[in-house]
Amino acid sequence: MSDLTRRAACYGIGTGSVVALAGCTEAGGPATGRDGSDGTDGSGTDGNGTDGGDGDDDDDGGDEHSFVVQQTGAALSGASWKRTERLGFCALFTADDDPSWLLAEAPEEAEEFVAETDFAESVLCYVESVGPNTCYDEITFDGAGVEDGTFVADATVLGPGDDDVACGEAITYSGAFVRVTGGPLPDAARLSITDGWGETGTLRSDDGILDPERLRGGIRPDGEPSSLPASFDCDADGFERHPQLYEGGVNWGSGGGIGSDGDGDDGSLALRVVTDFGDATGDEPTDAAGSGGDGDADDLTVARGDRFRIELTNVSGDAASVGSRAKYNLELRTEGGWTELRGTDGDPGVGYNDLAIAVPPGGTLEWEFEMTETGLVEDGPRADAFRVCPDLVPGRYRFVFFGADDLAVAFDYEG
Repeated sequence: MSDLTRRAACYGIGTGSVVALAGCTEAGGPATGRDGSDGTDGSGTDGNGTDGGDGDDDDDGGDEHSFVVQQTGAALSGASWKRTERLGFCALFTADDDPSWLLAEAPEEAEEFVAETDFAESVLCYVESVGPNTCYDEITFDGAGVEDGTFVADATVLGPGDDDVACGEAITYSGAFVRVTGGPLPDAARLSITDGWGETGTLRSDDGILDPERLRGGIRPDGEPSSLPASFDCDADGFERHPQLYEGGVNWGSGGGIGSDGDGDDGSLALRVVTDFGDATGDEPTDAAGSGGDGDADDLTVARGDRFRIELTNVSGDAASVGSRAKYNLELRTEGGWTELRGTDGDPGVGYNDLAIAVPPGGTLEWEFEMTETGLVEDGPRADAFRVCPDLVPGRYRFVFFGADDLAVAFDYEG
């Protein structure tokens, strides 16, 4: 790489898929070594794709980092984010994180790059963006550095660079890893990203892969329900209700997966009730609430026979673990509190395993119901044994998923 200019080295082009960036701390500026030089052979690396420094702390306590780029070609997340809402996505992986969810369809070179990363000495930053045609398939970097524990860089989606190059007419999502080595290691990332249309914005590793405010559906109706039954008692002899398997209060619409602290502060998972399925492409939110807030009564009201869906989405940049999809309660609010709808004629014998389901970033688990006595149990656990008793009455109903952070959503039934 000795024939590369510093700018080419910092942009990660001209030497294949992996390029080292040594101390590119200012956009277009030189890196500074201990002796005031650039610390390298003039190309930004020592000629073999590694940092030119010796990695030891200098006498005045200065920090040294090296940065190595690995292009991935296509976006490994499946472009779960929407280009109409944001310019890209980035995530930072430390020793406590598992990047394997990104590698299901990754090229072999990217898999090897991740496998070769020693997380005791390095972290990985993964970046995605988008361009207008198939020639925009690479993300380049300039100004890489670590500032106050944050990896920073200017990232740009690289185009054809020549008007004579033939490019396919397809919007193209691209991705790249940057390995940051040296100390102290960053625990966050902040990138200036310029997409293939020349639009520039900021990506942060804690932004997540989806904006909860843009999810379709709502969390619960505003205000009090128009109908509040005194009770929901079943007259059938021997009827036993499914137990309420969560403790105390619930987290409305947002919380964490298995292993979270249980107070809903994690926010990696978003639960929504969707009464209008709208456009199956999901290109834009189709519900009237659309804000991810509490919605309003008109949006979250169903009639007898209506179908509705509960959607649990991982909006974070890391995989989340949840319990079995069967781990939920369906309840009606009465004067005496929330009452489970389902039960069995005899001991319900309910037992749940401890298996965990991994939900990738941008991934969604769904439950679909019909608002009838049979429609609320036919696709659920032990459908042959559970039934709703008594018949449904107008009021406010809720779904509680205790397979995660006791997440809840609610809707109104008008009969």
